[in-house]
Amino acid sequence: DRSPSRGLGDVYKRQVCKLCGKNDDLRESHFIPKFVGKWIKKTSVTGYIREKNEVQKRAQDIAKEHWLCGDCEQLFSRWEREFANKVFYPFVNEGKSVASYGNWMSKFCASLSWRTLTYIRSKNPNDENDGERKVLLDAAQEHLRKYLISEADNLNQYEQHLFPLEKIESTDSQDLPPSINRYFLRIMGMDIVGNSTDQYVFTKLPSFMLLGVIKARNVKPIRSSRIAVNSGVLSPKKYRWPDGLASYIFEKADEIIELHQRIPQKHLESFDKYIRENPEKVIKSRQFQAFLDDYERFGDDVFS
Repeated sequence: DRSPSRGLGDVYKRQVCKLCGKNDDLRESHFIPKFVGKWIKKTSVTGYIREKNEVQKRAQDIAKEHWLCGDCEQLFSRWEREFANKVFYPFVNEGKSVASYGNWMSKFCASLSWRTLTYIRSKNPNDENDGERKVLLDAAQEHLRKYLISEADNLNQYEQHLFPLEKIESTDSQDLPPSINRYFLRIMGMDIVGNSTDQYVFTKLPSFMLLGVIKARNVKPIRSSRIAVNSGVLSPKKYRWPDGLASYIFEKADEIIELHQRIPQKHLESFDKYIRENPEKVIKSRQFQAFLDDYERFGDDVFS
């Protein structure tokens, strides 16, 4: 049965909310916020998204599951609106690079890390045969959960580190993948990354990368990216990634070309036809601009 307040397009499933633990009608919750997927589609050449695991299909939406009750969904939505309107849109649409933030920023970042952590764990249960790793992830997940519903007033060791990403015009590095700008500016992703001494929840948004600390031997070198719990300013500064993260990011950037090569030929031909028939829309799209950013930096290597 449907209550009068429910929209016709809403999808509900009665289960236990992953965040508050209440037995309720759960919404289909987006792991990467919905506004990000809408922006990607709006600024793409064709208005579609391709999922990494199903490149033969054009997707209308990004990953979502029945995860949260209505109250918790609203909680996340408030923080998402703040981030979208005060940080994301000004940065990606207007070229701004400075933004002041309040407590909503640490809540938003923690909510992203919690979503990524719970999603990745749900999809890879066999990765936790190592008991020590399971204990580590359980502790991080539970503390983030408590912070989000205000049962904990601090993030403690589970710091959130946000890195704004801009196009790379010049660099001394010889190791950059020829798709690095497309990765920085367009790609979404979720993962758990690290080694025996350092573990992070990794969430990638267009023009932003978030690392949620699970455990770290020494966080001082990456302190400039730490999001303050109560208030702060996001601004251009010297950021440092954790050791070893660059190779992971370059590997993910390389996948862009590999995935393109797996798209069925008939879809590529349809895409080429669309470009020829809609040149003005293509040239104005952010997707095409990101490709040009790579081409201007790397030349014909962007095709290989």
